[in-house]
Amino acid sequence: MQAMHAPSLDLNLLLVFDALLREGSVTKAADALGLTQSATSHALNRLRQYFDDPLFVKVGTRMEPTNKAASLRPAVVDVVTN
Repeated sequence: MQAMHAPSLDLNLLLVFDALLREGSVTKAADALGLTQSATSHALNRLRQYFDDPLFVKVGTRMEPTNKAASLRPAVVDVVTN
């Protein structure tokens, strides 16, 4: 696995990324993290800017990961769970 070198990335944002992967909803991710929907949405916007990708897009009632988000999933889960 490649090492992630991201000194300007707030690692707390990876918790939001992980929650979005698990929950498929900004509101549900916010609830799971004990954050407001607004704070979670703001965090998602910061992630989108950092990775220069939408990361999650609305499909029906769910937020589905883009190809880039799916490719980041293993590294993010590894960081969040270790």
